[in-house]
Amino acid sequence: MKRSKESFKVKLSPKAKKFLDKLPKNDRDRILSVLRTLRENPLSLDMKKLEGTEFHRVRVGRLYRIVIYIDWENRIIAVFKIDKRERAYDRL
Repeated sequence: MKRSKESFKVKLSPKAKKFLDKLPKNDRDRILSVLRTLRENPLSLDMKKLEGTEFHRVRVGRLYRIVIYIDWENRIIAVFKIDKRERAYDRL
């Protein structure tokens, strides 16, 4: 896939990578698909800003959430946490 110069760079935290590596293949593939979409067009996803923080959350189905920080100026998306919905917002 050719990356346009307008695409974002997606960086995963060690904690997010560890969670992703432990997931079953089908769930991991769904999340990786969302991360690829984030890289190309983050505004096309179900993304909401979390109140009282600089973070956004991206919904992946009913079960998973991705907590991200977007640096619009440098075009970097930092993935801080990937977790199940009920735990995703703990300790932000």
